[in-house]
Amino acid sequence: MALGTDGEETPKVVKRLQHFDAAKNGLSINEIVHLANVLIGEHMSATTIQNWTKREVRDIIGVPRRGKKYSINQAAIIYLLDDLKHLFSLEETREILSIVFQNPNIDEDDLISPLDFYIIYAQHADTSGPIELTEKRLKRSLERLHAYRAETVQVLQLCLYARRISQLTHEAKVRLHQMLDQ
Repeated sequence: MALGTDGEETPKVVKRLQHFDAAKNGLSINEIVHLANVLIGEHMSATTIQNWTKREVRDIIGVPRRGKKYSINQAAIIYLLDDLKHLFSLEETREILSIVFQNPNIDEDDLISPLDFYIIYAQHADTSGPIELTEKRLKRSLERLHAYRAETVQVLQLCLYARRISQLTHEAKVRLHQMLDQ
């Protein structure tokens, strides 16, 4: 393994991403999980993703695009699903995401690429204040990509609500454990 900028070893999957060609390469479910754990700090389960991709939300993720591997856009959708599951049912999540990501097997019909959507979402995920006030910032971010649509802003805002619920739930559990351990 190579050393990263912080002096720690760079995981193999991160090194691979540095040379990732989205048109040629794909990610296995284990790599998607590993990326979530290393880069995002999430604790995803390969079993959960396999269930999602086999039955529950296959119609939003789609089939593997590179043999048994998923595209970077499909990985972005999986990461969104993981955050949305804290607030919405899988059926509601499917309905929400299908507004911006139409047919999972055709990238050209999406209002915005899932990766670009996820990047904007991640950039705004830790902002404080009312989510309604993020509308202008989200609009500017989308306009820079020539992907502004009112419905895309609305879906981004719903995703941000789900993210906040997830963060608050985690914080409440940490505080509960701290209190019980006293």
